[in-house]
Amino acid sequence: MSFIAPLRPGRESRRKIAFVLAVFLPVIATVLTDRVGALRGLPYSLHLLAVVVVGILGGLAPSLLTVLVSLLSRCCMLLMSTEHTLSIYAELLHVLVLVAAALVVWFMSRERQRSEEQLEAALVALQERTDDLIASLNSSRCACWTIDLDSGKSERWYSGSYQLFGRPYSELEEMPSLLPLVHPDDDQRLRDLTESMRNSWESVVFEYRVLWPNREVHTLEMSGNRVSGRRCVWRGVTLDITERKKAEAALLRAEKLAAMGRLASTVAHEINNPLESVTNLLYLARSGICLDKDTQSYLATAECELARLSNITRLTLGFVRTSASAAETEVAAVVDEVLSIFNHRFETKNIRVECHYQPDVCITIAPHELRQIATNLIANAADAVGLGDARIAIHIAREENKAVLIVEDNGGGIDQVHLPRIFEAFFSTKEEVGTGIGLWVTKELVEKNGGQIFAQSSSQPGGLPSGATTQFRIEFPLAR
Repeated sequence: MSFIAPLRPGRESRRKIAFVLAVFLPVIATVLTDRVGALRGLPYSLHLLAVVVVGILGGLAPSLLTVLVSLLSRCCMLLMSTEHTLSIYAELLHVLVLVAAALVVWFMSRERQRSEEQLEAALVALQERTDDLIASLNSSRCACWTIDLDSGKSERWYSGSYQLFGRPYSELEEMPSLLPLVHPDDDQRLRDLTESMRNSWESVVFEYRVLWPNREVHTLEMSGNRVSGRRCVWRGVTLDITERKKAEAALLRAEKLAAMGRLASTVAHEINNPLESVTNLLYLARSGICLDKDTQSYLATAECELARLSNITRLTLGFVRTSASAAETEVAAVVDEVLSIFNHRFETKNIRVECHYQPDVCITIAPHELRQIATNLIANAADAVGLGDARIAIHIAREENKAVLIVEDNGGGIDQVHLPRIFEAFFSTKEEVGTGIGLWVTKELVEKNGGQIFAQSSSQPGGLPSGATTQFRIEFPLAR
């Protein structure tokens, strides 16, 4: 919004007014001169005043018209009067004086007009620069400020800047202090910084958080310098770096995930080699003819457990090696493969698994990615259920042109406060054992393959329509 107000009416309007006055003022001056005895000795005094006024208002042309009308009105008045005689030389001299006055006034008005035009051009240029600065401040999400630490009202935020606090700056000007808007955890740090600035001449760079009216938390970065020559005045800018902080956090999460993937690949690969050796040794031991039946049974059990462990390492390597291309994959076959991994856990916790499959439900996905999705959901369900009447239900069905995979459990449920955040990386409700990446990775894989994932939960037993407490529903496009 422009702060430059019009300095005067438009030039065209002024010139029109000047031409009208150029006709009427000389006539009025002639009448007054004839009627007022004191003015008869100075017959053109009022005409001179009219020429000056019209010249200032409209320039040279209206002032010359004023001279002409003055001469005509004066001559007409003298011709109609019997008390005065018309002196051509005297009237000519008076006209020359009026013309000279008109030229002087015109010259002075022209210089004034040039000064006004230069001032207007300077103000327009200043306004353009101000508008550019305001646009730059808003696009860069920053605001300019001045702090006078010795005054009662210390903060001054320049209008037009980006609204760092989610409020217009007119509202901020009415607040005695902006400290109530600062996040409680950063309030004392900001107060300490303000005190240190009283005796410091070093530049300051400080990050703090503020609370918006909608309770959003935004991170600000303040940079400022002390103004030389003034007692305790600081100027600077403050930037909203919320998006930058989110990007840094996302980069950190990605780096953590990459590190975990490399670690999982290394561990799985290193375990796989000794597993093959132990499996071979167990086979040779079982081939001995001198072993009794109990020993044979123990060795067979050990071989089965090693096979299960080998399958887990194979799946782990499949999770971190994502080179396999998407292919038509039957959902039920992959889910059954994952369930076989958890058989021992199901038996240990006495978990009843209910499978409801429609046949030949296929989607286009890399098998290892679907395996990882199913593993994360089934593992979370197994962790959620208790030891008594534990139940996990898995549904695979077609709905129109979609393949639907549903994993339900009757565990303790997810708190409604935490439910919106369960797909965030490194957010976990399992404080001791949770890593917070399972559901995040699951969501990424589902959306990567054109699907959607939904979660609903209830803290009441059987709170969902299906009788479960927690349900994860995944929808994929059916394979063509």
